[in-house]
Amino acid sequence: MTTHASHFNGGAITWQPIDPYSNSSSIGITITQTYSWTYPEVNCTTNVPISSGKNDVNLTCIANCSTDGGYSNAVIDIITDCTSYSTTLSTVSSQRSVNVTLNAGAYFFLAYQDKAWRKLYATSTSNLQWSIVTLIDLRVRSDGMINTPPVANVLSPQYVIFNTTTLINIPVSDANVEDYMSTSSIVAMSSVSVQLLICVESTPNCTRPPSIVPLTDCLVLQTSVSTNYTVYIMNLCNSSATITEVIISKSISGMIVSSLTNSTTNTSLSYITLTWTPQASQTGTQELCLYAYNSLLVRSTQYCVTFTVATSSSSCLVTT
Repeated sequence: MTTHASHFNGGAITWQPIDPYSNSSSIGITITQTYSWTYPEVNCTTNVPISSGKNDVNLTCIANCSTDGGYSNAVIDIITDCTSYSTTLSTVSSQRSVNVTLNAGAYFFLAYQDKAWRKLYATSTSNLQWSIVTLIDLRVRSDGMINTPPVANVLSPQYVIFNTTTLINIPVSDANVEDYMSTSSIVAMSSVSVQLLICVESTPNCTRPPSIVPLTDCLVLQTSVSTNYTVYIMNLCNSSATITEVIISKSISGMIVSSLTNSTTNTSLSYITLTWTPQASQTGTQELCLYAYNSLLVRSTQYCVTFTVATSSSSCLVTT
């Protein structure tokens, strides 16, 4: 399949067993696809990218296909739904999760392969190829459960300033807490691949990044109770730049994020409002991560905050 465009920025494919302790002959798993696209080449709608006139393709088995657990008989496509977009960064983020049922013991490599990368500096060639791969491994571990691989979240492209050291944070989490069978193990049971682009910018008039003010509110929430938070961003470049975007790099299901608003009392401050009513299925800890960008494409350091969801009211915690 050929797409005559350059609209893809990268992404990741992750999966997890619905019941890691299942001993059935058929195992249900959830496959989650997360991608970044070029805006407005791809619009922020449902059914990305076909809603913008791009073609649909399927995730395909590329290795160990004789043990794909029946996937080849019921393949899934790469259609996702927009989760956010940025006019400043010219990006659209999309995601969708799909449940599939495979035979127990399935072990194979699944990939999204195509060719519509954004043009890269090293070559003027368009339609560059990519292959985003995940290993689906439903073999039972020695402790009797199916391993859940880690999950990584990263924005693409990442903007960096020429001749300046930049830290690129890639939030990673693991439902099994860690990915080794024991403290003496040196080989991980699974891994996750992430593909991203890095865009190098010339030195702007002001290189001081925006600063996200850590939350000081109570971070313990009760299920079924709505709570609001306000996250403030400081502009340290005075009038040479303005805060233009807040990008969520790791989201929490069901949390509503408002648009960016400028403070009417302090011209150096902007803010967003978070509104969330956690569900019973979200009991425990939930992490939100975000960046702020200014009009010079200078990015703040990543700010992550951990919320604790309880079934009843509890003591308060503040985490930066």
